[in-house]
Amino acid sequence: MAKRRNKAAKVRAILADNPDATAKEVVKTLAAQRVRVTAAQVYNVRSTAAKPKLDGFASLIRAKKLAEKMGGIEKARAALNVLARLL
Repeated sequence: MAKRRNKAAKVRAILADNPDATAKEVVKTLAAQRVRVTAAQVYNVRSTAAKPKLDGFASLIRAKKLAEKMGGIEKARAALNVLARLL
C-alpha cells in the first residue's frame, strides 16, 4: 500500500511553487492528481501558513523582559496604549 501524504501538505507544495494561485486553480491541479480538496480547505491552509507561529512561553518571557526594561508593567501598558492610539 502506498504511503499517503495529507491534503494540507499537497496544498502547501502547490502554493510554494505558485504562491499567486487561486483556490480554484489549486483545487483543479490537485483534482488532476486525484486528490479531492475544496476551496475552503485551500483558504484554510493559506491563512494558517500566513500566521506567525508564536511560542507562548517564549513570548511571555520576552514580554516580561520588555516590561522590566521599561520600568514596570504599568509603564509598558501605558506605552502600548499610546502605540494602539497611533495605529
